[in-house]
Amino acid sequence: MFDIFHEGFWRAGLGDWIDPYFINYLLEHWYRSVATLGDPSSPPMYFPVQKTLGYSHGLILYAPFYILVRLFLHPFQAYSLSLLIVIETGIVCLYLFFRRSLKLSFLESLLLTAFFFTSQNVINGTVGVWSQRASVFLIPPILLLLVTAIRRPDSRLHLGVVCLAGALTTLLFVHDFYTAQFAMFFALLFAVAAVAIDYRAAVVRGISGFWKAQSVIGKAAFVIAVAGSAWALYVLKYGGLRARVLGITIASRDWRRGALLAGTSMMVFVALRGWRRIKSDLAVVAPWVWAFSAGLATGASVFLWIFLPAYLEHPRFPEKDLLSQLAVRDPSRWTGLAAALRDLGAYGTLRSFKIVFIVSVLACLPWLRADRKTRLYVLWAAAISLVVFVIPLEIRGFSIWLAFFRHIPGFNVIRDPTRIIYLYELAFILAVALLLAGVRSRPGYRIGVCGLLLFFMVTDHHTDVFDYERPVNVYRRWVDWPIDIPPACQSFFISRASDEYIARSPHMWALYNIDAMFFSLNHAIPTLNGYSAWAPEGWNLMNPQEADYDERVQAWIQKNELHNVCELDVVAHTLRPLPPL
Repeated sequence: MFDIFHEGFWRAGLGDWIDPYFINYLLEHWYRSVATLGDPSSPPMYFPVQKTLGYSHGLILYAPFYILVRLFLHPFQAYSLSLLIVIETGIVCLYLFFRRSLKLSFLESLLLTAFFFTSQNVINGTVGVWSQRASVFLIPPILLLLVTAIRRPDSRLHLGVVCLAGALTTLLFVHDFYTAQFAMFFALLFAVAAVAIDYRAAVVRGISGFWKAQSVIGKAAFVIAVAGSAWALYVLKYGGLRARVLGITIASRDWRRGALLAGTSMMVFVALRGWRRIKSDLAVVAPWVWAFSAGLATGASVFLWIFLPAYLEHPRFPEKDLLSQLAVRDPSRWTGLAAALRDLGAYGTLRSFKIVFIVSVLACLPWLRADRKTRLYVLWAAAISLVVFVIPLEIRGFSIWLAFFRHIPGFNVIRDPTRIIYLYELAFILAVALLLAGVRSRPGYRIGVCGLLLFFMVTDHHTDVFDYERPVNVYRRWVDWPIDIPPACQSFFISRASDEYIARSPHMWALYNIDAMFFSLNHAIPTLNGYSAWAPEGWNLMNPQEADYDERVQAWIQKNELHNVCELDVVAHTLRPLPPL
């Protein structure tokens, strides 16, 4: 994959001139923002629109790796090397997590780590194209930070590390929303399993004690606060609420009413409970919980600052843009399990699903004498694996993603649900590690599980090579050339180029616009052009090759009342002011 000793690694950028070029631009934007103390939330594209970073992933957690190597390397090489460092950091931290936190043996930790990063679902050719998919490697360092620090909660340094882990957790949403959303999904599943199987009685006692300690009015205020919050969130999400209760029609289109009701009821609850009693209740919470919560709040505020405007403008992808398509649409083709697995085609490998299936069957066999808790955990993992397995399926118009998951807040902005597989593979290997730690006193079980992992790792392997299709010399010819910016130019757009220029790539939208975006960064002048998952309302400056492109430019200039706009000619290497309209 990363052959850093090959000359291609140092002469070209990873991937092609489409999405990899755009991702490289985002990281370069972070580098320029840090160097100039600029606003990272507004890359100089789609001028004069602000908060344009929110139209796609922010890649904020790749930025430190990129900035470090960018000090010494060209943007293209810095991008490739920073991605390699991210992956290697995740691998090392995952191994350390198994060794230090779960106290697994050297061989077990090594096997589990190798099984994860050798999975074709984790490392494959698409990572070289959409490198945000490697964001799963950012989770092991966060886990290692958190678990290591909470062991010494009385140390201020360790509480600071816990706070940092909390901030990194929510900054993962800024970095890549898909990774963060699916990671939160599996974290909740782990928590539900732990509560349902291990800690159910303690949770019930805690909730019961809290409820019994309240007065009747306090209970009513708490219930009303919860109902008001649900009301506000529902109206904010779906734009309105209409229902009939006991023959009376209840309708609402203003989410602020529910929020006001919830806030007022919560103040009543606090007043009845008393501040001193609330402080005593809060004092029993572990210090690391407060530190982690403070970090979560910090990262969440950054997320809202960058992404809330874009989310309000584009709350979801149209169903026609969803990538949840299945090769198998006719159940009559399912002549057997082998045919179904062969035709699925959504995931690179099914070896983790196979292991879960085998372990689930074995756990139910009475002669193995698996204890009840272990059996319940294994069956829970099997149920979750089944859900992940069918998420990309669409059979005769029915899809579990479209029918259920797309209606859950947060999932409606996910266009490619198959990306859940990256987080599933991490959740799977963490679950196996917990299983091995739980049967520490039964070496036969541990040998059997490790044997399964080793068998599938040896028999189900693959080799992927990343492509380096962005030569540095081509970039320097068309984009990175010296120019004196005319004083009259406050912004610019790219004009139609030659046939030689467009021979670089058939994707004109990406080629023209990202070239303009890199030129904008190099010369600190904003561009009207842009490329991202979303675009501002009314923007359509996609392809200068189209006949009406100049008219669209003029319309955008008039709509936004822009002045001193210049035209970039990448063939003549000129930037000339447009005449006044």
